[in-house]
Amino acid sequence: MQITCHMISSVDGRQVASRWTRAADPAADMHKAYAEAAAKLGADGWIVGRKTMAEFAGDIVEVREPVEGHPTSFVSTFFGNREDRPLAIVFDTHGTLHYKSNTLPTGEHIVAILGSHVTRAYQKELEQAGVSYIVRTPGKPEEETLDALKHIEKDFGVKHLLLEGGGHTNGTFLHMKLVDSMSVIVYPGLDGRAGIPSIVEFEDNAVENPMDGLTLELTDCEKLEGGLVWLRYAVNR
Repeated sequence: MQITCHMISSVDGRQVASRWTRAADPAADMHKAYAEAAAKLGADGWIVGRKTMAEFAGDIVEVREPVEGHPTSFVSTFFGNREDRPLAIVFDTHGTLHYKSNTLPTGEHIVAILGSHVTRAYQKELEQAGVSYIVRTPGKPEEETLDALKHIEKDFGVKHLLLEGGGHTNGTFLHMKLVDSMSVIVYPGLDGRAGIPSIVEFEDNAVENPMDGLTLELTDCEKLEGGLVWLRYAVNR
């Protein structure tokens, strides 16, 4: 399975679009550019972290307190009402996201990747909403992530996914050397504030150089309407 990290950022690498300065060219349309580039990449769906999914649609509610009940005693994949739609895969380890529908407004079917400690009551909630889920095999975080990706590929027939943030999720996947290529659209604007999330971040301070061993090889560079630039890299691991 191929994974492409597909992101849009300001010139200074920040990802909070509401903070960026205005582009000089009024034709600059970040949403259009990002969506059209994603379509050209031709993936079976995309992966995001919990925070990014919570911001995606108004009917997705995040409740920090987990659903009470006994932890599930088995590892499983539940197939909801996909109907051959693209996948929207979210890593929600603690089961804090709650859904009214199994489909996003943009048409993708939701697949939740859950930790092994998530309760059976929460699983039943997802089943009632028609949301697919994968319960990860217990183990170290990296082992659980690899196991989940194997199930995504095998159980859902996935060949190519876009990794779309947030920065911490991107950083984790890159650190684990799971990303095959990067697709970055640069918007002609600036943020400038220190501490604002960037498109790649890694939280573990015990790891001095989390991207050590990776090299980026430029494969394409395209100027888009409005002064945006689309950069594509192969990630050599």
